[in-house]
Amino acid sequence: MRSSAKRKNPEKLIIEGIALFNLKKYNEAIEYFDRILKVDPKNVDALFNKGRALHNLHKFNAALTCYDNVLRMDPGHSKAWRWKGFALRSLERFEEASRCFDKEIELEPDGDYVWYIWHNKGQMVHIMDQFENALQCYDHAIKLYPEHADAWYCRGLASYGINKYDEAIKCCEKALEIEPDYFHAWYGKGLALHSQNNYEEAIKCYEKVIENDPMHIDAWFNKTIANRSLEHLKKRKI
Repeated sequence: MRSSAKRKNPEKLIIEGIALFNLKKYNEAIEYFDRILKVDPKNVDALFNKGRALHNLHKFNAALTCYDNVLRMDPGHSKAWRWKGFALRSLERFEEASRCFDKEIELEPDGDYVWYIWHNKGQMVHIMDQFENALQCYDHAIKLYPEHADAWYCRGLASYGINKYDEAIKCCEKALEIEPDYFHAWYGKGLALHSQNNYEEAIKCYEKVIENDPMHIDAWFNKTIANRSLEHLKKRKI
């Protein structure tokens, strides 16, 4: 006798599969999507959602296969481009990920989440040390969503990457204005102050980071270096 689940129509299976996905029962969700795909291998919704479930199981290559199949059938599926980009990012294929984010921006330049896609594209080119390109992306993200602390912080790091330390400090301070406990921005501000030989203020920033994350090795290391530099500077003044 066939189970009731197998007798359900694809629409109901999709709904139940998504419900399981939302409950983080990803393997069970995949079973539902596979039932649909067994009957209809070109069901875009089932393929996309199966990809998302595999993605959340950290099976990024398998997820990519699903996203690619979706895009072969529907090249305008902006969410598939987005999630393909996320999967490629997780696989450290940053240039390819950047191109996927470009494609979503091209398809939905006024989409509700386009600010987030600009931010993610910025991070991809940032990782590849394309700091000027990253700054342009972060500027797009900030223009669309100025209250996003992480975009300001990342803009600060990109500014730091091209030795614009004052600009880096301003960006990190803006991030802290939005989220006072955003310790990553304290770290970015500390790096810029450190590079300006403002050791005392840099140490204060590193201490803020350590207060929030006692295992932040880089903050401990840079605080030690800044303390040594400060001691050396004081001895020279004697």
